[in-house]
Amino acid sequence: MQRGKISVRKLVEFILRKGSIDTRKVSNHTAQEGARIHRKLQKAAGENYQKEVFLKTEVDIEADQLIVEGRADGIFKADHWTIDEIKTSEIHYEDLEAGQIELFFYQGMVYAYIYSLQNELQQIDVQLTYYQTTEEKITRTIRTYDFEFLKSFFEELTQEYHKWLLFQEEWRRVRTTTLQTLAFPYEEYRKGQRELAVAAYKTLRNQQRLFVEAPTGTGKTISTLFPALKALGEERADRIFYLTAKTITRQVAEDALKALADVGAETKSVTLTAKDKICFLDERKCNPDDCIYANGYYDRINEGLWDLLHHENQFTREIIEKYAKKHQLCPFELSLDVSLFCDIVVGDYNYLFDPTVYLRRFFEEPAEKYYFLVDEAHNLVNRSREMYSATLTRSAFTGLIDSLSKEHRKIHRSLKKVDKEFLAIKQIAKEDNWTYHHQAPAAEELLNQLFKFSELAKEWLAAHPEDTAQEKMLAVYFDCLHFLKISEYYDDHYETTVEITPYDMSVRQFCIEPAPFLEKMLDKGASSLLFSASFSPLPYYQEVLGGGEEALRYRLASPFPIENQKILVTSYIQTTYKKRMESLPAIVEAIAAMVTSKTGNYLVFFPSYKYLDDVYDLFKELFPNIQTVIQDTKMNEEEREQFLAKFQANPTKSLVGFCVLGGIFSEGIDLKGTRLIGSAIVGVGLPQINNEQELIREYFDEHNRNGFEYAYQLPGMNKVLQAAGRVIRDLNDCGVVLLLDQRFTTGRYRQLFPPHWQAAQICRRPQELVHELTKFWQLKQDQM
Repeated sequence: MQRGKISVRKLVEFILRKGSIDTRKVSNHTAQEGARIHRKLQKAAGENYQKEVFLKTEVDIEADQLIVEGRADGIFKADHWTIDEIKTSEIHYEDLEAGQIELFFYQGMVYAYIYSLQNELQQIDVQLTYYQTTEEKITRTIRTYDFEFLKSFFEELTQEYHKWLLFQEEWRRVRTTTLQTLAFPYEEYRKGQRELAVAAYKTLRNQQRLFVEAPTGTGKTISTLFPALKALGEERADRIFYLTAKTITRQVAEDALKALADVGAETKSVTLTAKDKICFLDERKCNPDDCIYANGYYDRINEGLWDLLHHENQFTREIIEKYAKKHQLCPFELSLDVSLFCDIVVGDYNYLFDPTVYLRRFFEEPAEKYYFLVDEAHNLVNRSREMYSATLTRSAFTGLIDSLSKEHRKIHRSLKKVDKEFLAIKQIAKEDNWTYHHQAPAAEELLNQLFKFSELAKEWLAAHPEDTAQEKMLAVYFDCLHFLKISEYYDDHYETTVEITPYDMSVRQFCIEPAPFLEKMLDKGASSLLFSASFSPLPYYQEVLGGGEEALRYRLASPFPIENQKILVTSYIQTTYKKRMESLPAIVEAIAAMVTSKTGNYLVFFPSYKYLDDVYDLFKELFPNIQTVIQDTKMNEEEREQFLAKFQANPTKSLVGFCVLGGIFSEGIDLKGTRLIGSAIVGVGLPQINNEQELIREYFDEHNRNGFEYAYQLPGMNKVLQAAGRVIRDLNDCGVVLLLDQRFTTGRYRQLFPPHWQAAQICRRPQELVHELTKFWQLKQDQM
């Protein structure tokens, strides 16, 4: 006998939702706003109105049992007992699609059936109370139902859901059985892998949080996924979320899942790809008029899901696209819908942490136990600051005003009022003679006008789909919604900043310390593993990533022979801003020494494009015969691949790649073996001094923490460690890392060196550098 439980709303929406995807007709009210309006309407309904009435029924279907439950918005008695179903939106009632209205009533009908069953009623009313928010207009529609009709309706609904319930329960049984006997997918563990897998398993089993620094080559992905699946097989959790910063690390997760499947793991996994990337259209327009995949999506989705779930287990981007085309479905929405049936969800950090795009279907009100595996988690520090920050520019609003026909007076007035707030700020700036300003309080007057504009914009977008200003309106509207969403989080971890240039002005809600918000989201999981190859110092990352005081920390030693890598620090090179021009000849000489010590492929990383260009020009002038390749400021995916393709194994001529530290080639690339045998890192990677970095420094100084470390030194050192980590990728790799800055010899930086860097050697003169490089490669040659 199978037992299942589902809410009234989820049951109705899953089985009975019909029609199309249409972002023009989706309410953007928060759950809190909806709840506030519900309470207002419920209070106005009088003393005889019972609000938020919990209803539940158990249904026997064949040999199984299904529990259906939920809270009816209201129940009262007029001519008949009446179920009140309250809905709120910016869209006018007359503009709602017929299918949407029916869906509202279906939900009320389920409550009506349960209430009639429990109270032996032969007839009952369902009232739809629709609240249009911009004009605060209430529309009420009443339908009367006989009990027998409701009973037949409910039985058909639950019968249809039963096959999905059977599928889920049978799949869970198969999953659990195979995971309980799952073996590690490789013949033997790499050095450190078993230790990491054991630590991960204990953390998950004990429902704790673990921060792990595991050097490149440890095999962090398989060493965390394998124990997570074992714990899943013991039914200690329901689902795993593997969260990453980059597409390439999602591919690594897919490869690990395939390896586990090859040794018997029966799991269903989905990789979520960003909406703009996976969209079949040249320009994404999520409405039935412009997209055949949005048109009638809900009419076809369940058939497409059934087909996909019964023929595939690993829903990669390619598989999602294949079935989306087969069933004419939006591939992004298909991936989200199939995720509800998946054991593992692989995707970007923002699907958990970003307050505007996180997966509400899982994290709004978690009903399951989740494991969070957060890969390359050092990236989450800056990413989360951006997720919880928001910026608006005046030019976006003035441009929209100019594009909008004057006949749209209502929204014109609203836009003018928003611009008036910008102008008021600008006038203060002029009087006080500043172009940059920051303050702790939020810009309340601006927020008030933005809220009013967003309400009108939503209404306007739905009413004028063909207007030439539609595209600009949509862009401003979404920026406005994001700004308003972030304002809900605004507290003493924020500053409001204003920047004025000759051409524009911007207002920004800047989140200086997102740790409390990250911790809140991590709390939605039963257990979390956050890991990275560069996570030093661990207490810093535990603090800034919301680990909480109870989190565990673990550091693994490098799995590779220390003697295979030579770390050389040049104490005679200074790369501070004032010394940069003076440093050029010494840096060029050091690069040449590295490249000429052994034929091979090398990378050199710089703190800025300007510095890179200056050194590159001098290097080409002095060493024109050495092959070079240079990172451009903007490179598409194809250009990146072409850049990396130049790094061939066993080259007959040396190649030097000039790159930017912290850029696309300083982490996440995997040039194994002789494809890369050395890297030089110019400078200590300090972020450029700017207003935001200074706000971070001041904030942490005020909170009795070292502001310079938090704002500059530690983020910079992370970039250095990542860039250096490109060299040794496998057990037999050999290579050199040059740290070209005198500051690396100081205690402040030496204490941040990982254990396998403790043998780093200081070179006080160029001749010493040449000697040490020659000696290292000669020793490697002799050992062959």
